[in-house]
Order: sequence, then structure tokens, then C-alpha cells
Amino acid sequence: MRDLVPELDGLPVGVLHVDLTGQVRALNACLAEWLGIDAAQARNQPVDQFLSPAGRVLYHTHLVPTVSQRGRLQELTLELQGSQGSLHALASAALCGEGAAAWIQLVLSPMRERLRIEAALLRVQRAADSAPQALFEYALESDGRGHLPYASAGLLTLYGVAPLRVHSADMPWLDHIHPDDRQAVLGARDASAQNLTLWHAEFRARVDADGPWRIHTLRAQPQREPQRVVWYGMVEDVTHQREVEKAASERDAAELATRAKTEFLARVSHELRTPLNAIIGFAHLLSEQGTTLDAEQHRRLGIIESSGYQLLSLIDEVLDISRIETGRLQLSLRPLLLRALLDQVVALLEPLSRVRAIDIALDCPEDLVVEGDASRVRQVLINLLSNAVKYNHMAGRIDVAVRLDGPHAVIDVRDTGVGMSAESLAQLFQPFNRVGAEQTRVEGAGLGLVIARGLAEAMGGALDVTSVLGQGTCFSLRLRVSTGTPAPTGDTAAAPGAAVQVQRDRPWQVLYVEDNTVNALLMEAALAAMPSIALHIAPDGASALRSAAQQRPDLLLLDLQLPDMDGFGLLERLRRELGLQQVPAVAVSADAMPDDVNRALAQGFTAYWTKPLQLTSLARNLEQILGGAAPG
Repeated sequence: MRDLVPELDGLPVGVLHVDLTGQVRALNACLAEWLGIDAAQARNQPVDQFLSPAGRVLYHTHLVPTVSQRGRLQELTLELQGSQGSLHALASAALCGEGAAAWIQLVLSPMRERLRIEAALLRVQRAADSAPQALFEYALESDGRGHLPYASAGLLTLYGVAPLRVHSADMPWLDHIHPDDRQAVLGARDASAQNLTLWHAEFRARVDADGPWRIHTLRAQPQREPQRVVWYGMVEDVTHQREVEKAASERDAAELATRAKTEFLARVSHELRTPLNAIIGFAHLLSEQGTTLDAEQHRRLGIIESSGYQLLSLIDEVLDISRIETGRLQLSLRPLLLRALLDQVVALLEPLSRVRAIDIALDCPEDLVVEGDASRVRQVLINLLSNAVKYNHMAGRIDVAVRLDGPHAVIDVRDTGVGMSAESLAQLFQPFNRVGAEQTRVEGAGLGLVIARGLAEAMGGALDVTSVLGQGTCFSLRLRVSTGTPAPTGDTAAAPGAAVQVQRDRPWQVLYVEDNTVNALLMEAALAAMPSIALHIAPDGASALRSAAQQRPDLLLLDLQLPDMDGFGLLERLRRELGLQQVPAVAVSADAMPDDVNRALAQGFTAYWTKPLQLTSLARNLEQILGGAAPG
């Protein structure tokens, strides 16, 4: 066998000559470099020395017989073994010479890059097949036939169609799309083909005829090729995502509606409290100061004032319902001495129970402490006991007994009244549903018990009821027992304390900024009997600034909603421009929401008075604030 010609030594591929006995006769420099050997030393060595075990089997059982019979062999992967390890090569072989002198020439190309690419493609294929989406190549031929040359295994998950079945089929997955949506999917495809824009569609589909409809989205980018358009894209199931989006949308809509309802109720409360301030206030002043009125006129004034307070109570109840429903109820939970609260409520209801000759028996440990908001616990207890009085028989009985049940104290309010049927009990805690009481003379709006239960639950307790028609009803208020030191249960808001008497050589200068003429007249009338106070009234912010500049006030009473600015901006200007930082300021407003009160106190107001004003304590409150004011 002759040596390799010099040209073969310069090729970038390996060349190997092996005789039919398996002895290496020659190899070029490129192959010697791959194997890490000297080309001259390799001659006359067995070829098996340069093949891996698997390569030897393939060489002797397939390559040699094939070349011997056919004279050549194309593209066989052969694993070589060199000093640096194994090497995969793509081999082509040819039989050269004749008879005993014949030999085999192998031309070898390394497969490192090809194997790397194949491994990368295999990883991509595995990732595509394991993804919950279906990746696809879709072709639309010039004759209108659509088919999927490639689809990942996700097609089986989404449509129950094996990817191998779709390569030549005319979109069999269309059969799984909702009939009402198919035309839209195809229409989006045709528009994408015409304009070479993104093919996007959302549609309903299912795996089998009995399965549920799912929501799928398709996105694919088109490319124009000769005689066809090809898309590369993805289909995925977005049912859960759409359900989440729908739930979020419904939640946002509910929050928006709740916010709108809260704002509406706050506005209605404001608009109703403004005239109620005048109705209740003037009725009270006429009743107190009307010395020329006869008994009947006094009685009628009492009816006006009482009706005003009933309307105010209804407004407060509606606002409470809104706060409870929206979770904006503000509570101050602290240890409370339960017996003291119950004594207060029983004493408060004593006039009503005496008129109906109803005996109230109270059984509560003197030292039992519960956790709650004092004013709210009192509100719930007043509701329960007043109902027990109103819906009781004349000369009936009410038993208020307190028992312990694990970590809770249970206050049972049991009456001997008319009782309720099971049907009425089922409707008892529905707003504005008085379960038939609207046909009686007992007044009410059907909100008290709804609020009472909401308050109990907000304080970590509960309110339950049992009743027997014709025998009576028992409401059970459950509150958490506390081990803390009880706070005083007196209502500081209702009893501001004794007035501070301060001797002065001139009246207190009080500036009241109020744009409502009637409310301004009411304040003027209420303070007319107080010679120690000189009242100045301004209808807007600009007038207030001029008045304060002319006569320095000792006290500011500011309505928060003025025609030219709000009360917060006015207070800031009064203090910044006129140096009234030490002058106490009271917000006087018909806004009764807790956020309004908190904002006012946070921005420097000394106190917050809600309309309708409590005229019985107005003078005392004014003197109390002025008593601590800096000298004017």
C-alpha cells in the first residue's frame, strides 16, 4: 500500500487507510492530531487500537462487510479512541484496489458541534414537551390547506391530539374548539396571513365531547414563504388566569361600589345633619327659653325635638351598618368592668321599664372583666334591654344573667314577651326587616340588632338568640374575658366635666366660620345667654381672615366645608398668616365619619363637634376649652 499523497495531509478532515486484515497502513496529520499520536508510529498497528469498544463492533460487523459487498459506505457514526478520550466522527468509506492488495479508505469528520447542537435541540424538545403550553409550527398553503408540521406534546394535554397525528392533517384540533369560536380563530389567522401581523385569538376548547369548556389563547408570528405562510407560536390554557382576573375584577367592582356607597352615605349624613342641627337646636332653645309657651306648645316642641333625635339615630345606625360591612369600624378595645356597664344600662332604661311595670333582675359578678369598646358594648346592651322592654308584656320580667363559657362571658337577656316563631328568627338579623313589628306601635327601623351582632363580632364575640312564640326571647351576648385592669366605664363624650370658671375683664372672642345662615343663627341664639362670650360670625374663609386680623380671637369654631376653602386650609392660613398657633380650634361639621374626626385631630384641631350640636353641654364645653386657652 502506497503512502498518503501530500495533499491529504493538508485536509481538515481525517483520512485513514486500513487493509482488509485490519492493519493501519496510513493516516493523515489531521487524524493523528485528533488521536494524539504520531502518524508514522500508527502504521502497521491494528485499527482496533484507535476505536472504542462500540466503534470496533460497528467497524467489523457493519462497515467492513458493507464496503466489501457494495464498495462504499456513506455517513456512519464511528466512535474513535485517542489519547485524550473518545471522539465521535461521521465516516464515509470506500474500497480501493483489488484482490489481496485491496484496502479501505475512510474519510472522517468530527461531530463535536453536531452533537452539541443535537443535545441542545433535544433539551429544547424536552422543555417544549414538558411545558403546559403547546408550541407549534403552522403552515397555510396556497391552496388554503392548513396543517401543523410540528407540535409539542402539549397538544395532547390541551386537545387530546397526539402531535404525530397532525403533521399532515388539516388542523384536526379545530374540532375541539367551540363551534361559536372557530370562525373567529380562522378569521384572525387569515387577517394575520394577509397583513403579516400577530395571529392572536382567545377561544373555548375542550379535550373530549363530555369535558368542560376551557379558555385557550393562541399567539403566533407569521413568516411568508414561497407558496405559503408559516406561523411559529404557542397555545395555552388561561382558564385559571381568567378566573383570577374575573374574581379580581368583581372584587374591584365590589370595593368601588362599597366605596361609592360609603361616600354616598357620608354625603347623605352630612346633608341631613345640617338641617337637623337647626331643627333640634331651635326646638330645644324654644323649649328651654320659651316662657310664654303654654303646655301644649311645649309638648309639640318636645315632639319636634324627639322626632329630630329619632331621625339622627337612624342616620347613625345606617352609618354603623356601612362601617361594619366595609370593615372600617374603629374600636378601642380595653378591659371593662361588666357589672358597672350593666348597672349604667339598667339605670338608663329604668324610666321606660317603670312605665311598663317591668321588673329587671340583674345577676352578674362584681369583679368580672371583659374586653371590649366601652361605648359599643353599652350600645349593644341598650339595644338588647330596650327591645326586651318594648316587646315584653305589661308587668313582665327581664332576667339579665352572666355566665362563663370557656374564654368568654355570656350575658343572657331573657324576657317574658311575645317571643318569635322559627320563621321570624331566620329573618331577624336582616337590615330593615322588623319581622312583623312594623305592624305594631313599637318604633324602630330594623337596624339595631343587625348592628348589635356586627359590633359583637367586631369585638371578638358573638350575639345569638333563642325564642319560643308566646313565651319570650333570650339574646346571648358573648364577650371575651379579660385579665387586665378595667378602665372607667363612664361616657366622657357625654359628660365633658365641670366647666372651668375663669375671671376675665373682657369677654372671650369666639370666631365662628359657618356658611349656613340657619346654623349661624342657632349658634348666635345658643350663646346669647352667655355674656362672657362675644361671638363673631364669618360666612367664608376670606371673611374669617379679615375678621381675625381685626379682632384676635380666643377660640376658633370652623365649619370644614366652606364656599371658598375647606376648614383645614383656613386653619393653616390663620395660624401661618396671623400667628394664631396657640388659639384652640374646634371643627364644627356635619361629617360624622371616623376618618373625618381623625383627620381633623391629626391636623391640629383641639376638638371635633358633630352636628347636630349638643346644646345642653355647649356652654360647658366652650368654657372648658377657653379656660385652658392662652390669654387673648
